[in-house]
Amino acid sequence: MNKCLFLDRDGIINEDINYPHRPEDIRFTEDIFSLCAAAQQKGYMLVVVTNQAGIARGYFGEEQVRALHRWMAGPPPRAAAGLRGFRSGTGAGLH
Repeated sequence: MNKCLFLDRDGIINEDINYPHRPEDIRFTEDIFSLCAAAQQKGYMLVVVTNQAGIARGYFGEEQVRALHRWMAGPPPRAAAGLRGFRSGTGAGLH
């Protein structure tokens, strides 16, 4: 059986400060790397889920979010977190 741990991005993986959408905006939470390592040791695949209302509000675009997720996934030390996939909602319908 495959096991998967879904982690919310803003507030769990990184601090949720002012619509983070660039690498310089990211401040990883204190214990996220050790949490990810422990989950991987238990056989969990790690997937990031995130609702990005800043897209719907026009603060940044989907490509900026995808570029940030590529940055978050590697190289080391970020790659050590083992984040395998990112799924984003755009916050469509928010005004």
